[in-house]
Amino acid sequence: MAKLDKRLTDNLARTLPGPKTAAELKASYVMHWCRDTPGFGLRVTATGDRAFVCERRVDGETVRRTLGKAPGGKAAGAISADAARKLQIEISSELQTGVDRTKVKREQRKVDKEEAVTFEEALKAYVKGKRRAKDGLPLKDRTKADYLNMISHGGVRAIRKDGTGGEPFLDGPLYELADKPVTKIKADDIRRIYKATEKRSVRRATYAMQVLRAVLNWHGIQVDDSPLAKTTAGKDRIILPPTAGDPHPIPPEKLGPWWNAATAHAGGVAADGCRFILLTGARPGEVFGSTGEGWDEPGLLVENVDIKGARLILLDTKNRKDHTIALSTQALKIVKTHCKGKKPDKKVFDVADPGKTLETINAAAEVEGITPHKLRHTFVSVSEELVSGYALKRMINHSNANDVTGNNYVGKSENQMRVAWQTVADFIESSAKATP
Repeated sequence: MAKLDKRLTDNLARTLPGPKTAAELKASYVMHWCRDTPGFGLRVTATGDRAFVCERRVDGETVRRTLGKAPGGKAAGAISADAARKLQIEISSELQTGVDRTKVKREQRKVDKEEAVTFEEALKAYVKGKRRAKDGLPLKDRTKADYLNMISHGGVRAIRKDGTGGEPFLDGPLYELADKPVTKIKADDIRRIYKATEKRSVRRATYAMQVLRAVLNWHGIQVDDSPLAKTTAGKDRIILPPTAGDPHPIPPEKLGPWWNAATAHAGGVAADGCRFILLTGARPGEVFGSTGEGWDEPGLLVENVDIKGARLILLDTKNRKDHTIALSTQALKIVKTHCKGKKPDKKVFDVADPGKTLETINAAAEVEGITPHKLRHTFVSVSEELVSGYALKRMINHSNANDVTGNNYVGKSENQMRVAWQTVADFIESSAKATP
């Protein structure tokens, strides 16, 4: 916590740095104290938010209060340094006489909590009790974690053993509603949150509104003139855009060069895992596994691979169904290599992030932006011209939803599916051989 060598002004407030030292990063903020005004300072967080604060001793204890947002931060509504100094005098006098406006607000919030369930409590009840209408199954852990992260408080991620981490992250889009009684959420709250989140990401804003609407509906809460309600006039309604994919497969002319570049790293766990995704269409998390706040996806385990039968099973996938993949000869060869000598409960492709290897492969093939998930896009794009639509849906484990024909009339044996996967793998390999 540094003391400035000059007076704290609006211009200076815009330029003062955020946390840098280990202690500051752990606290997720740094304080800059004014040289000329005792107890007056600026707090800068790891996410770039800035606020004027005051501090004084009351009854032997140090009391610190936020005066208002400062210029240079990401949020609107900043006050000037001079205005903050006037508030400092006012708050300092109140504290001296025993009036603590922050304490008063805290006590009022406590009363509000007693009057009604907070949105945080409502959200937690929703993720715990929600069941899917079509099969009665609970939400997956990853989905639960995504929903709860909507009300997470921003800060700095913990430093991992490998030295990674320490990145700042923002409050969840619904964080400001966390302590608000769910019955007191207003239409203006919803509009404000949507507009603020939309500036960061339209997709994130849409997701936040979908979660908010689901929680309110599940608890039977009706918000007057809600911009999410169909009964609200169109001009006052938030129209959520439909979820749309954005496929970016490997360009056809680069498929062969990419496969050759990846095969040059054969035997490497990251490269082979990426080649495996391209050959099977499996989701990256199903192959490599993934970890987030509140959920853990193990990835493909040795015990789920049947080498003799040339097949594997992915358990409890995204659509809550087990998925069997009939392995092509190319995919089987890769799996054999990485299962050899491992215990049943070990990962086949034991790497957390294949990103660096994938960047090397992309550069060698002269393609940009290909991620593990875009390898799945590529598998689908290649397969679409080689196999039937119903075979492709089964290969990538997509639900047929209300497709009566697909659900009740089209049957596919494992042999037929094996031929489909082999056809795609052979096409990829032939593209590579045809590359000069």
